Amino acid sequence: MGWLNRLLGSRASAPPPSFDTLEPGDEVWSAGQPWQVTAVLTYKNAEGTWPVVRIQQALTTAWTSVEDDQPVRYDHLELHVEADGRAVWQGRTYSRQEVGTASIERVVGDVDAKAGDTLSYQVLRSPDDALAWISVEIWAGGFVEVSVGRPWPVDTLVARRGRPT
Repeated sequence: MGWLNRLLGSRASAPPPSFDTLEPGDEVWSAGQPWQVTAVLTYKNAEGTWPVVRIQQALTTAWTSVEDDQPVRYDHLELHVEADGRAVWQGRTYSRQEVGTASIERVVGDVDAKAGDTLSYQVLRSPDDALAWISVEIWAGGFVEVSVGRPWPVDTLVARRGRPT
């Protein structure tokens, strides 16, 4: 997820939120609505480390991180990706543009991952869709997670009572 550091360039306005200190029970506010943090995975690759935060609001669960100084959100997709790295979503064809590997450095919360787990990833993009991309994570052991990533405005971060963010 966090390997999209080259996504949209830096913003000149307010500094990006820092997800580095978020823990389960904290909140990420977007469009005036709270999303509860339920888990945090810290990914690591040759370029560095970055937190990816699982958030939930009612029955909706997603993942979010900060990439290239901009918050992004990942929503699960039931989507078949061809062996050649192509997929069709919402009438647009996305093709493999980036590949890489990462590992999990730290896990906070109840998730099916542990420190040391490894994965490979692909990023699929469409010339017809400048604001969304398809993320494909292939975890050691065979589990495949496909999601759509998009810029996501974050209003503020709220820590659990008594703990600074």
